[in-house]
Amino acid sequence: MKTDDSHIYVRSAAIMTTADLLAAGRSQEQIRTLVKRGELLRLGIGIYATSELAESVSRLPFGELLLSAAAAVRALGPAAVVSHRTAAQIHGLDLLGRPSSLVSVTRPPGVGSRSGRPGVLLHSAELPAEHIGARMAVPVTTVGRTVVDLARMSPFREGVVVADSALNQKLTSKKELGGVLTGCRRWRGVRKAAEVVEFADGLSESPLESIARVVFRDCGLPPPELQVEIGADEFIGRVDFLWE
Repeated sequence: MKTDDSHIYVRSAAIMTTADLLAAGRSQEQIRTLVKRGELLRLGIGIYATSELAESVSRLPFGELLLSAAAAVRALGPAAVVSHRTAAQIHGLDLLGRPSSLVSVTRPPGVGSRSGRPGVLLHSAELPAEHIGARMAVPVTTVGRTVVDLARMSPFREGVVVADSALNQKLTSKKELGGVLTGCRRWRGVRKAAEVVEFADGLSESPLESIARVVFRDCGLPPPELQVEIGADEFIGRVDFLWE
């Protein structure tokens, strides 16, 4: 069942730093007391959320991840944007491997320190406005930018899995991905990302199908037709792959 989260927003005022609380007149002792009472939830070193926000967001399928992501960008400043594998999880895209315990965040070059925070994997890259979206008011790279970022930095089959997933769910298009590639044309790994985008196919319905297509290619087989119905006069079934 899909959760209706249209009314839930991770408002910046509900994510606070120790400095924010001290500036509002709270003492260190009062902050500790609020945490013990459950009125504040400690999200990380010096980062807190109101209990009301935490309860609302925790009901979402990706609620805990979203809170961690909101805390990371709050700590790193207004230029920080959730990206890469964390953005893919928030967008609901398929990924290979276990989810990382680190929150991936991108910040433009020259903004802040190049070192991250505990629990944060910090990337440095340009962030054009058209590459930035939001989820519950948390800044997140768009699906298109997320796909290209992962395709640039991951093995080919991992890039194909996430690209196929995004296309299959109609969360992006080949045209949008091409536009992102154009904006990133001088970046490291963009040639590999372009190969992933060209190979990707929204008719692939699972990571295993995506991986199988890559294996077929690596073994020198011609590309199969995907999701083909069998039976000219009477429907027999549908196959994932068909070579005539």
